[in-house]
Amino acid sequence: MTDQNDAPDLDDVMTPTEDVTPDHREHAKEPKHLDDDALAQRAEHEQQLVDDARDD
Repeated sequence: MTDQNDAPDLDDVMTPTEDVTPDHREHAKEPKHLDDDALAQRAEHEQQLVDDARDD
């Protein structure tokens, strides 16, 4: 039998930490070519999220 506390709720939703500017001209919301600075910034942001999750 499962516990009622295992049911997903709104507390299980990840809070967005980046601003999104929709551009409907590109497929899958990604530009065709990302510059190195944008990739480095995204990688650093994701690494911070992983580190923060490990600290919790």
